[in-house]
Amino acid sequence: MRLLVDSNVVAQAVRALRDVGHDITYVAERAVDPGDAALLAEATAERRIFLTKDHDVGALVYRDLQPHSGVLLVDDLGNAAAETDMILATLSSHGARLEAGAFLRATELGIREPQN
Repeated sequence: MRLLVDSNVVAQAVRALRDVGHDITYVAERAVDPGDAALLAEATAERRIFLTKDHDVGALVYRDLQPHSGVLLVDDLGNAAAETDMILATLSSHGARLEAGAFLRATELGIREPQN
């Protein structure tokens, strides 16, 4: 799977994603983070799923009607291992939906699709 991973996602998750073969562009490895609007546009142009913890991305998609190629919004669990496991599990169980352009939110309670 092709993902653009926001700088707010833990590096442990990025390593795990790469270890299982995902094609990752990680914003934290860049000199500058251009912000969510630019990242969402980049992910769309490159047909990547945008993986972030920034809840403001919902406003870009639902309020501002910005196009996307799939978004996985993950809650901050405050635990790198738990977040990594949640991301890997979500991509495993819902990857096809994300690749088809779904906007999903992963929480401690499960996966949901936010309503606009």
